[in-house]
Amino acid sequence: MYIGIDIGGTHIKAVITNQSGDTIGFTKTSTPKSACLIESKIINIINSFTKSQSISIKKIKSIGIGAAGSIDKQKGIIIASPNIPVWDNYPLIKRIKEATGIVTFLENDATAAVIGEWWKGHGNKFKNWIMLTLGTGIGGGAVINNQLYTGKQGSAMEFGHITIDYNGRKCPCGNRGCLEMYASATALVRTIRRELWKYTDSTIYSRIHKEELTAKIVYEEINRGDKFAFQTFLKVSTLLGIGIANLVNIFNPEAVIIGGGLSRAHKLILPVIKDVVGERALDGLKEDIKYLVVKDEDKKAALGAAKVAIDNQQNL
Repeated sequence: MYIGIDIGGTHIKAVITNQSGDTIGFTKTSTPKSACLIESKIINIINSFTKSQSISIKKIKSIGIGAAGSIDKQKGIIIASPNIPVWDNYPLIKRIKEATGIVTFLENDATAAVIGEWWKGHGNKFKNWIMLTLGTGIGGGAVINNQLYTGKQGSAMEFGHITIDYNGRKCPCGNRGCLEMYASATALVRTIRRELWKYTDSTIYSRIHKEELTAKIVYEEINRGDKFAFQTFLKVSTLLGIGIANLVNIFNPEAVIIGGGLSRAHKLILPVIKDVVGERALDGLKEDIKYLVVKDEDKKAALGAAKVAIDNQQNL
């Protein structure tokens, strides 16, 4: 058995699989604010899997962890994570190994999602493709000539931190104008909050007195005809399209695949992306691109982390 864990800025998701990648168990929980509590949740997840499957922890051959942020996967260290700021040169893998006795491997969470999609999704149909994960932030990955590109330490393809406004919004990464400050689920909510006072007739205005504002609420109100929600979503999708047009010019991909929580609104997002790429990307690079959505996106990064565990354990 293998366990794959995806640690994002909002949720921790985990799967237990066999070597073939059949999902035997899945769980999802909120991401705590402290490093110690994150570790505690990971340990609880592992224990709950062994208990629910009635197996000894010795049956778990390895664990793969996909973590948000810049990593050194050889050393098992999270260098920095804008969306989980408690991690600062944090030796997560060493600590999990010590706590469980199970060999554990580290990968960037967006890269883990790409691996999952490559293994059990649309990705195995193409030799050259890119993927963006749209959630608390924006992650990404690229497969180039059937090879996953991760850079020298495993942190390449930070698509969310390409600059689309050189003097724009301050990002937790230290830069300004990063794509994820304008086109992530967090950015959508932030933009709605910033402008909502002008639109007191919006149905969102009445809902936030009873509920915490989320991207899901925005999407629900779009479907109910809220014009403010729709126009804001259109702006966010346009800015995302600008970022993707830049990536199309760099990678000349056969396919662009989107995942993450915001991808559930793909019926609104993808037509805008296609239009913006058509307007902004170069002739000869933008034609015949397939635009696809991750299926079962809640599990895909955790499944990719399990694949990391399987492959690395076999290579020991």
